[in-house]
Amino acid sequence: MQVYLGDIIPTSTLDWPGKVVLTVFFRGCPFRCPYCANPQFLEPDSGEPTDTERVIAEIDKARNFIDGVVFSGGEPLMQFAAFKTIAAHAKGLGLLVGAQTNGAYPERIGKLVEESLLDAVLLDVKAPPVPEKYLHAVGVPGRKETSDSVYGSVRLCNRLRSEGKLAYYEVRTTVFTGFSDTPEEIGAIAAELACDAYVIQQGRPEIAMDESVRKLVAIPRNELSELARSVKSERIKAVKVRTREMGDEIVSQRS
Repeated sequence: MQVYLGDIIPTSTLDWPGKVVLTVFFRGCPFRCPYCANPQFLEPDSGEPTDTERVIAEIDKARNFIDGVVFSGGEPLMQFAAFKTIAAHAKGLGLLVGAQTNGAYPERIGKLVEESLLDAVLLDVKAPPVPEKYLHAVGVPGRKETSDSVYGSVRLCNRLRSEGKLAYYEVRTTVFTGFSDTPEEIGAIAAELACDAYVIQQGRPEIAMDESVRKLVAIPRNELSELARSVKSERIKAVKVRTREMGDEIVSQRS
């Protein structure tokens, strides 16, 4: 089976907290976020396709050194058949499987869990559940269903985690000036979540796709910490700040 592959990172300790994973980047994404850090992976058919056996071979080589495989992108669930093929191989080796996803395909998340092919969801929620704010964040004017799809994924993962069908469920919001940078916006996102961790992540303007975003200054760690401290939810186990200089820092934690 062919797959449009972006990259393979043989070992990573950053993509799934507490796990060593092989990370697979798929090409293709339905969004065009102006602050996207991986614009080279946006087009689904850019570059030459390769075979899923190439990815499987890399997993086989790393199997004794990793806990699992994380699919990223782009949006990895766009290439659903290739995802399932590779995930099934990883599960057959006794490895965990995670997906870093923008939440655009809730039905695909559900199908993977139903087929025991997904253990963790690392969900990128970009804005509050307000259609206009979400369209501004993802750069696709006119797609009024976008917010509904993403928050459909949120509600689905909330339920799957509560039922023990996901081993780990993390939500991340990457913060830039003008994009989910107020306590009100972060609070509106957090109010929808029931997850293991909610991460307020420092955006990196210098590598953003859009020139206007590249002119911004990264929001300082102390301001991100203030945003994180504003989150008040009994359904979130830990609230974290993630920055380049300090990595992950737990701001609040519920036993």
